[in-house]
Amino acid sequence: MSKYGELVQHLIHSIEHGDYLPGELIPSLRHCEQRFAVSLNTARRAYEELERLGYVEARPRSGYVVAHGAAGANDHLAAPLGAPFINPQLHDTRVLTHAFFNAMRHYQRVLADPALAGLPALRRQIARLAHDEGWEVHANEVLVTCGGMEALSLAISAVTQGQAHPGVAVLLPAFPGLLSRLSEQGVRIWPFDLQPDGMPALDSLEQALAQGRIQAIALMSTYGHPHGLTLGPMARQALLQLAERHDVAIIEDDAYRWLGFHSATPVPLKAADRDGRVLLCATFSKTLTPGYRLGWLLPGRYADICRRLKLAQTLASPLPNQMALAELLAQGKQRPLLDALTSKLAGKVHHLESLLSSHLPWLRHTPAQGGYFVWLRDLPVDTTALAAQAQQHGIQLAPGYWCQPNEAGQRALRINASYYDPAQQAGAFDWLIQALGSAPLRASAGDPAR
Repeated sequence: MSKYGELVQHLIHSIEHGDYLPGELIPSLRHCEQRFAVSLNTARRAYEELERLGYVEARPRSGYVVAHGAAGANDHLAAPLGAPFINPQLHDTRVLTHAFFNAMRHYQRVLADPALAGLPALRRQIARLAHDEGWEVHANEVLVTCGGMEALSLAISAVTQGQAHPGVAVLLPAFPGLLSRLSEQGVRIWPFDLQPDGMPALDSLEQALAQGRIQAIALMSTYGHPHGLTLGPMARQALLQLAERHDVAIIEDDAYRWLGFHSATPVPLKAADRDGRVLLCATFSKTLTPGYRLGWLLPGRYADICRRLKLAQTLASPLPNQMALAELLAQGKQRPLLDALTSKLAGKVHHLESLLSSHLPWLRHTPAQGGYFVWLRDLPVDTTALAAQAQQHGIQLAPGYWCQPNEAGQRALRINASYYDPAQQAGAFDWLIQALGSAPLRASAGDPAR
């Protein structure tokens, strides 16, 4: 291939892989002349070819920028309904930014303390949050982590260390990140389901527990991902009793407990733990500090091993981020922020649920009590195929198989309601409703309304 062709292909490859986003300047003609050892005329011809192909456009006195709509140039889909995180436009970050600048005045002093388990001021604030909610945590029990994913990873490693064939029972549907992390760490997943009456199906676990094949039970007890439902008192008691009877740990993912649609915040399963078998994994990333990668772990009886693992893996969590969060919590600013966020999320979730129910009355759906997802099940389509088809229309969907890797998951769909905006995405939802309600699709899988 000629140098001219190599230059054109190189720039197309960079644009399609997202190295340059729409509206951004690409390297200048002079830069390409030197980098690729071509003449200025050759570089200019290559850029004119990119412009003809629709990848770039010339800007007077600026140079060439990536064109809007260039193939593969935009990772931000028109309707990111499969995204795992809250729409960033719903977060009010002004208070956090102010707290960050206030906290940085003390950075030199705080830097002198290694604080490997976490900034003491932040650990105290976490303990006080629990006290305000009516359950007991002490600051020296808290291990600050790099987001909720590190907390989950530490918990999994702690309860399965030394096992030749580690196994963890997981309540489905579940957070895809948990399922992926278990798989990556070589842990066998023993699934059990949440029944229509709200009780976990525990009978199927008894034999595996009795044979010592399972070291822990992993679940979300409050506003679970993706359905947004909370386990009732009887279900929680049954899970604790099962774990105590077989002396196994419980890994409790507590990512969404502050995102409830009602005023009272439920206490976690950890609050009823009397012998330290519950490892509570929490995060501030979904609520107060998006992008800060701050989480925390209550490791219970596994404290020593979790701290050793943390030291070996990441040493400590980012200090400036911890300082900013501790400052925000010390000022008591978290409650107004959470109230505003959950009010927005509740409105979007309820409006989306109403829209889907009005157009597709046969849907099998239980209204969410918290979080920001709408979970549809028993759909008349294979949602993996549906997601691939939606991608061609600029719509990102999360097939249920990600959360529930079985046949039921293939007929389920997780929709991120925080991105629900009828004014901007009416076409996306029209397409989705038509795809789910079309006669050929329903006939191929059976009508759940029957």
